[in-house]
Amino acid sequence: MKKYVPIRKLPTNAQGKDYVVGDLHGCYRLLVRLLDAVHFDKRRDRLFSVGDLIDRGPDSLSCLQLLAEPWFYAVQGNHEIMMLEFFLPYLRSGSIDALTDDQGTGFLSYGGNWVKDYFQADQRTMSAEFNRGLAMILDQPLIWVVGDGENRFHVIHAELLKPNHRSDKHSVWMDSDLDGWIDEKTIPPKVEDRLLWGRTLMLSQRAAMDCAEIQPGLSTTFCGHTYAARPRQVLSHLCLDTGAFISEAPDAYDEVDDGFGLTLFDVNASRWVLASYQSDAVVWGEHQANFQDAQ
Repeated sequence: MKKYVPIRKLPTNAQGKDYVVGDLHGCYRLLVRLLDAVHFDKRRDRLFSVGDLIDRGPDSLSCLQLLAEPWFYAVQGNHEIMMLEFFLPYLRSGSIDALTDDQGTGFLSYGGNWVKDYFQADQRTMSAEFNRGLAMILDQPLIWVVGDGENRFHVIHAELLKPNHRSDKHSVWMDSDLDGWIDEKTIPPKVEDRLLWGRTLMLSQRAAMDCAEIQPGLSTTFCGHTYAARPRQVLSHLCLDTGAFISEAPDAYDEVDDGFGLTLFDVNASRWVLASYQSDAVVWGEHQANFQDAQ
């Protein structure tokens, strides 16, 4: 059995283009529209996901099944972690009597009810297609490091903020830190929680200012987890969670902005495109980073 490696590296895509998609949350149909809009070439292009493939939206299993595609690369999000924790007894024993959250993971309460469609009560198991998706989630890393030099970028779920960010000279982890983790094939335990759950950067005033701020020493780090109506960047963290699931049923959420949808970012062209369940058209946007000396 191969050892799980939470941080992994890929070379620059020399054959095609790289794209990063925000939190899918089961919004598979929106992704298909976006891939068609950019003429995604499955033979040459690659698609990276910031995690949270599942829950809340209408088609979580189809999003989970993307993990079987050779052109698709994802990191685990907090929703994947909640699902793995919920199914931990099942993964250990191979049987499940009922879909009850005895471990208190919160999985079912936060959008995980879709799994009931794949529960086979008479056999005390989940369906084969669900089991394949669950097994693939187990192998997804927490960080992808892609390329080198000016072509380098990272994919995470939430943030690379340091525990002592208020007192440290640099509040975020740098490329050199990630390179050390790659060499060691591990991530310090104190880092993992913020990688999955942190919202400090994207809820800060700096994010609200929409200044697309770059942190020298940290390559562009695509993330999600904290939604807003448009992508925004703070200390090299470029957040692509634009509330895809909200656009399916906006009346169910107390949001004043109606611009939510799923965002796909073209790494090579540095522009993004958004699709919503509320419109047949897609919205295009340019990304302009501020290379000021961020502290």
